[in-house]
Amino acid sequence: MNHKRLYIVWMILLFILTLSACTSNKNTSLEPSKLFYIHDQDHILLNATSWTIFNYANELYLDSKADDIPSNIQGAQVVVVAYIGDESTYNTTEIFNNWGIGENDMGILITVLFSKEGDTINYENILFEIGTTMSGYLSAFSANQLITDYFNDPLIPAYDYDARIISLFHGVLSYIYLNIYDYTSYNHTSYMDAYYEVQYDYIAAIPKYEFYEGWFSSYWFWIIFSIIILSGASIYRFLPIFFFSSRRGISGGGGRSIGYWFKR
Repeated sequence: MNHKRLYIVWMILLFILTLSACTSNKNTSLEPSKLFYIHDQDHILLNATSWTIFNYANELYLDSKADDIPSNIQGAQVVVVAYIGDESTYNTTEIFNNWGIGENDMGILITVLFSKEGDTINYENILFEIGTTMSGYLSAFSANQLITDYFNDPLIPAYDYDARIISLFHGVLSYIYLNIYDYTSYNHTSYMDAYYEVQYDYIAAIPKYEFYEGWFSSYWFWIIFSIIILSGASIYRFLPIFFFSSRRGISGGGGRSIGYWFKR
């Protein structure tokens, strides 16, 4: 075994030890998904729900960049998080600002909180965090009314939280398009009809959020990597993995919130 290969293995093992030492200091704040607009790490939602949110949230962002929209209110982003956990440890303002939701502070973070008892998942409440500029157009009072009108729509069964979330999501988008970007129409009913047509269809799952990051944070990956290198394989065979893992997904536009939020 040549000295160069020993040096490479030694550096890998040193990295593993460093990673282990840093684990206890790891930031526990929720990280954005690669698809940004939908975060559902516990797989609470139907695949059709996640894809609907991603597609139309991304479309909103692109529409908001149109030339006829004033530059100071372009870049609207609406992010939906489905979360199981202790509400007391979930800081919407911190998450909003860490993720930088919306350009020009034109962001909205909608968190749907759930609890879990055995195999049963129960809806708890909704948290709304509104960006600094967005709050000049969408007040907490107006957002609360959107929840009443769309999430609590009596025509949607109480147990169907997927449909209720989509109804609220399109309600929020409708408000943005009509009241901020001066669109002449937004047919909420037609969007809901389109969702119902595919709600329970087989649709591929949203890609995992930290596919490659999960590899690199795993001690087993680095142990196997070391064994392969020791056996004589070239490190260059691993370059595609490192290259693709560095590709960034969709991200926020640097938006900020001053802590304008409410719970319903």
